Order: sequence, then C-alpha cells, then structure tokens
Amino acid sequence: MLEIFRSNSLFSILGLLLFTVLIRLSIFFIPLPLEPALHTPFAELIFDWLEEHKLFAFQLPVLATLLVFLQGLLVNFISDAHDILYKRSVMPGLFYVLLNSLYPEQLLLSPQLLANTFVILILYRLCYLYESERPLFLVFDAAILLGIGLLLDYDLIFYLLYILLSVLFMTSFNIRFWLAAIFGIFIPAYFLGVYFFLTDQLGDFLVSFQYSISKSYLNPIGITWVEGVIWFIIIPIFVFSAIALQINFLRNKVKTRRIQLIIILLQVFGVISVLAENQMYVFGLTFLSISLSIFMANYFIRSQRKILKDILFILMIVCILYYHFIRS
Repeated sequence: MLEIFRSNSLFSILGLLLFTVLIRLSIFFIPLPLEPALHTPFAELIFDWLEEHKLFAFQLPVLATLLVFLQGLLVNFISDAHDILYKRSVMPGLFYVLLNSLYPEQLLLSPQLLANTFVILILYRLCYLYESERPLFLVFDAAILLGIGLLLDYDLIFYLLYILLSVLFMTSFNIRFWLAAIFGIFIPAYFLGVYFFLTDQLGDFLVSFQYSISKSYLNPIGITWVEGVIWFIIIPIFVFSAIALQINFLRNKVKTRRIQLIIILLQVFGVISVLAENQMYVFGLTFLSISLSIFMANYFIRSQRKILKDILFILMIVCILYYHFIRS
C-alpha cells in the first residue's frame, strides 16, 4: 500500500494529491460549526476578505486542503533537496498531510495553518546556512518570514529562539546574525502598522498584542483517551525513527547532520507550540507536523517489514476515519 509513496515520481505526487483529498473528504459531508479563533488583526483581515468574497463556506475547506497539499510538497522538497533521508520519496509529504488531518478541527482553514507556511519556509532558508557565502541574508530572510507568521499567530514568537539556535548549529556565534534576526521580525509588523495607521485602526492593532501577554502558556493537553489512541501508534514510530537516525547520524555528511539537528530542535519547538495553544491543542499540532512528518517518513521509507508498516498505516487511517465520521 505504501509502495507508491516510496518514490518521488509524478505518479507518487498524484497519489499524494488523491490521498490528501480522500483523507479530508469528511468536512464536505459533516460540516463543523467551529470557526477559527482570530487573535490578530492581520488574521481578521484575511478571513474577513474570504467571507466578503463568499469563500468562507464551501470553498474554505477546499482552500485548506489545497494549502496542506502544497505545504506537504514543500516539506517533501526540503527533505529531498538536502538529502535529509537516505532515499528520495513523497513520504514526508504523505505524513505531513496525515498529521494535519488527524482530527475534524484540522480540516478547517485556520490562522495556524496559514502561519505554518512561513515556519516551513523558515526551515527551507535555514537549511542553506551551512554552505552559504552570505549567511546574514538567509538569517534576515528567515526573520522576515517569522515576522509575517507572527502577524497570523503571535505564539510564533517562540521561533525567534529557534532561529537563533539554528544559526549556532549551522554556522557559529555571530552577533550580527542575532541582530539581523531580531531586527527582521519587526519589519512586517512595521509595514502592517503603517497600513492600520492610514486606515485609522492602529489602536486595535496595538491592543491585539495584549492577548499574547495575558494568555496562558504551557497548558496541559486536554486530550481524551479516544483521541489519544492514534498517538500510541505515532509515538513509538517516532522513537524508533529517532533511534535509527541516531545510529546513522555519523555516517551522514556534515551538512546533513546539522540539518537533522535543527529538525530535532524544530520538534522541541513543535511540542512547545502544542502546549502554548489556548483554543484547542489540535491547532498547535500543525507546527509539530513539520518535523514529525520527516521522522515518520524515515521509519516508513525503508522496505523492510512491509506488512507491519502497512498495518500501522492502515490503523492510523482507521483512527482518522473514526474521528472524522463517527466521533464528530
């Protein structure tokens, strides 16, 4: 069953597109009353535009599905372009889509899903740091991308530390890199602030930052046993994959080793994002899915124990279908 995804051919990409549509199909049969929580003026601006142009009902799940598919392709491209795994395939994209379709709430377009595009692009830029002749520009690019993502979800402020630590792993300590990162994240906010000033909405823009100050962080994950069943499959897969990566770590090129280190670091920040999510933990899973999809792909990409891996994959699909069609 998984064999089709163990290559990166056009047929595999078409298979990934079909999988994305099918795994997220329930939203068209069982509409959710839940609406995304908008805590930033920029997110409100985007979703108000979508509603104004009649894209908020049927078309919104279509946009979410298309976005998840494109994000999965980008994660896949990063993995292949930098030889993060020992074989090129669409497995990272497959598990990115799967992890962003676990629960019905993830089928909706949300500010977190939009912001995750910029987190993926941050990883994309940071992967080039090791061999770059101008690393300062890459750090600055990553900071601007983070600044745009921050306008959609203020919780991404954590990822400034991720950029700074990644720079240490990929290059060396340089105060100019850190200053460029800190300066870069404010540029998108400055230009958006100018827009709100010209439209007489600057007060609302400044007040919106109070939410980030007053909200609670590192919340307990409110997950039921039924919702947690699928994680009894995912977590062991992650553990075995991490062990396999550690065993082969020193056999990789230096660049690959350093990229794997910043992906492990991204996993840590993904967990923090889940804990920092006040609305519902499932919206924080989108940030965790980037690194976790690569770890899961590393486990399933090998052809050994095919039957076991097919069974585990089918069990995850069964859990997802239960969450989408029965439990919802």
